Amino acid sequence: MRPYHSEEKYRITKRTVAILPCFDTLMQSRIVLEDGSEIMTPLRPYQLLQLSCRQYSSSIEERIFVAKRVAGVKGKVPVVIEPTSGLVFFPTKSPKRPDCEWYAWSHIRDISSDPLESNGLVVTQNGHRIQTNATAYVLRNQLKATGELVARFQQLNQSALLES
Repeated sequence: MRPYHSEEKYRITKRTVAILPCFDTLMQSRIVLEDGSEIMTPLRPYQLLQLSCRQYSSSIEERIFVAKRVAGVKGKVPVVIEPTSGLVFFPTKSPKRPDCEWYAWSHIRDISSDPLESNGLVVTQNGHRIQTNATAYVLRNQLKATGELVARFQQLNQSALLES
């Protein structure tokens, strides 16, 4: 694991697979990258998302508001950090809860369940498996809602291109 350095500002990119809470006295999040490596940071997952939204000239509150309006999502709203590059993350719980995990929609290949555990497993495009704090049912619903949101954004972008 690569430690977070105070002069570094973590920016969520296409390589980011998951943002997981870490309940350590110094580190608050584990950022899982597509190659399976991890970055530890003192920022909480929600703070990382806020920072990344700001870096793309928006706020997480605006992104949540737009997602609610565009796709009619009510609870556990996915966040479209940057729509043109496909940076879309969905939460496993209420976003402001300290144990909320965030997963990149574009990196998910499958959701499975462990017969010995009640929680689901996220299988990434690269085949990595991440044990989650949500059931497979919740994860599948979140994945479906996020896919619908992404499709709606694509429709809106197509309409805007046709009108111009």
